[in-house]
Amino acid sequence: MLDYGRFEAIHKQQLEALDLPRALWKVLHKKIVQESFDIGEWVVFAEAEADNDDSNSCAAGITNSRLCLNKEELAALETVFLVDHAWTTSISQALSDLNNIPGLLERMERLTGVYESKNEAPQAFRAENVESTVTVNVPAVVSQTGVSEERARELLQRTGGDIVEAIMMANDETANGGGAGNNMPEHIQSQILQQLETSSEQNGKKPTKWATRSYECIQHSLDGGNELDGIEIRLPLAPGVQSGETKCAVLPSHLTVSIAGRTIIDGDLHAQVDTSISTWSIEDGVLCIALVKQKPEYWSEAIVGESRISPKLHQKHLLRVFRELWRYLQGYDYLAQGADQSISKRTNWYVQDEVGLAVAHCDDPNVRCLPFLYVNDHGQMMPYSILWPIKSITQGEPLSRDYCPRWLTDPIQRAAYLQAIFQGPTQGMLNAREQLVRKWNQIAADATRSTLAIQPTPTQHLRSLYVRDATSEVQSAITTAGYDLASTPEDADVVFDDIQHEGKLTCRHGINTALIDTDSAIATFQHVAGAQSWLSKGFSLRTQIAEFIGTALVDTNAWWLLTSAQTQPGVASPQILTSSWVAAVRHADVGYSTATECNLFTAVPDRLFLAEWIVLLTPDRGVYLWGESPRFIQHKLEMLDDSPAPYQALAPASAVSEDELKRSIANQLGSESFVEFTTKSEHAIADAVNLLLSAVSGPENKFGVFRFRFALEKGPDSMLPVLHEARTMTVAEQLSQSPNFIPAIAAVLSGRSSRTQWRQIGLE
Repeated sequence: MLDYGRFEAIHKQQLEALDLPRALWKVLHKKIVQESFDIGEWVVFAEAEADNDDSNSCAAGITNSRLCLNKEELAALETVFLVDHAWTTSISQALSDLNNIPGLLERMERLTGVYESKNEAPQAFRAENVESTVTVNVPAVVSQTGVSEERARELLQRTGGDIVEAIMMANDETANGGGAGNNMPEHIQSQILQQLETSSEQNGKKPTKWATRSYECIQHSLDGGNELDGIEIRLPLAPGVQSGETKCAVLPSHLTVSIAGRTIIDGDLHAQVDTSISTWSIEDGVLCIALVKQKPEYWSEAIVGESRISPKLHQKHLLRVFRELWRYLQGYDYLAQGADQSISKRTNWYVQDEVGLAVAHCDDPNVRCLPFLYVNDHGQMMPYSILWPIKSITQGEPLSRDYCPRWLTDPIQRAAYLQAIFQGPTQGMLNAREQLVRKWNQIAADATRSTLAIQPTPTQHLRSLYVRDATSEVQSAITTAGYDLASTPEDADVVFDDIQHEGKLTCRHGINTALIDTDSAIATFQHVAGAQSWLSKGFSLRTQIAEFIGTALVDTNAWWLLTSAQTQPGVASPQILTSSWVAAVRHADVGYSTATECNLFTAVPDRLFLAEWIVLLTPDRGVYLWGESPRFIQHKLEMLDDSPAPYQALAPASAVSEDELKRSIANQLGSESFVEFTTKSEHAIADAVNLLLSAVSGPENKFGVFRFRFALEKGPDSMLPVLHEARTMTVAEQLSQSPNFIPAIAAVLSGRSSRTQWRQIGLE
């Protein structure tokens, strides 16, 4: 048990950040160690009144229940309550949790009102030869969707002969992405089933593998022969489930399975099994039950009365449930240390239990309810929500909290944020978008551009360099290039340091501040350039929520890249890629500050390709590109079927050669498009620097080194560059380049650079 002294020492910073009054700290400690969830002694559930269209009003709730005080009075700051979480997960784990944690999907279905169809998807009988299955099923797809035979065959080939999935894909195309979902009319399902039965008769095959919501079944021959004398039932286990929490009882005609105290299977087997040689084991997080049949024969079901599902349709159902859950999810972040000792910020998302969900929203709330991460004496983290009254509450009065983050005070942006929870009228967001578009267009029309140097940098007498934390390899390269190493900035002609040194030629150009001290370089460019063909749409999730939602409502197929403001040096936060504006808005709760439209290259849907240029800006406004630019990189995307997962943390970037990239998109665009892409990218860099120079002033004896990254967007007949990121390169990042990188910069500043190292652009 964690005593109070250690509790305060471990949690002091967190409790102060939550603004929990110190007088309640000991109360909280006592309730945690005693696991006292005593809020039920103070409140009762009450049915919500008729819906109020004004989601900003008091007592507007996300569920149909309200939590009302059941005692005469609860004074402000009188006590603090623990509120449990029904589910805690992460973006990468959520779908697996919904599929594997017993009872979780059903609980979340009840919460969201999104249910799987009662008409179970018919199980397709497959021929061993997929092509014959495709041929048999073409007429059914044509008759039910109206597509051509050629298109029906193509869809069936893409789905491996899965007729249900092919019909859904055809309906999705017809509805422009609306999709038939799992609401396929019963008469269509009946016709599909008849067609499948016909296929079964013609091919003489019956399914030996199928799935239910809880388990998978595989029939097989134990000795590799033709008799189906074995059947395996496989149940995935949720993370953290121990082997001792798994119980399995195999009787000749009955099977019972319980996991973590919850019964998963309790039913009669299709036929008898030999219990003396039937076994069960846990392998790689999966409970495997290997049953040996008493009589070798085909089983049409493993457990009598089981309901089968189509795994693909079930996966789509999980996505629908998770999509709706963003209304209810709340988040918190924490720091974690990786195997390489690096520190990164991670985010967990949670759904409160029925008590927490019944606390209504109010602009003028009477309680505060926030996540609290308790660390016990074994170092284990245990998440709760803590709730305490900030006003006196009288009997019968509903408990209410502010659903908006505490930093969000602007009325328009608050209303927009609540749109992600209550999903009311959207005209206000659409109007905000229109105003912003007009503003961007006006900025673009009025934008002024500076003049870049039209001649190489004039020769200067530079002899000594000071480079903070220079490696021995860089020091050797500097001396080999004919420069002296200065021991202090005062003794140097050129200073490579991230801090200002007055009167010295140093890498602290005025543009540095614009690209390093803001959450988003895209927002910086939009402020000075407005709408440009090479510029993505970017929005602040603190000040432009309404404009962002309005844009997302219009650009329904857009993907958004979410970036977190880096508040702690050396702590990395993963970028989030999502197609859901609701998920994007909710990420504002956990420090994600910008949403930038991300153009996925449809020719290769499982990759996000970027081209990176390193740019040098000299004091006389010369713009140079590093000779090794562009460098192509890729982010591998998590895929669900043939599409990127709609919510994912962006994987770390890896290098990709130009030849490999050309091969990846050879079927879409020719290799000559790379030349055009490079030319357009260079023009975009020159234009971007021009625009920034017109808006930013600074000392004339400064230079800057920057990294520009462009996404590859597919145009009608070529690749188009769209600015993805632009930021200042720190000296440490410059040192991570080749040892000759910094001496080559000095050569440009001296007016004696060769085109193989730095190449000037923007020349008239």
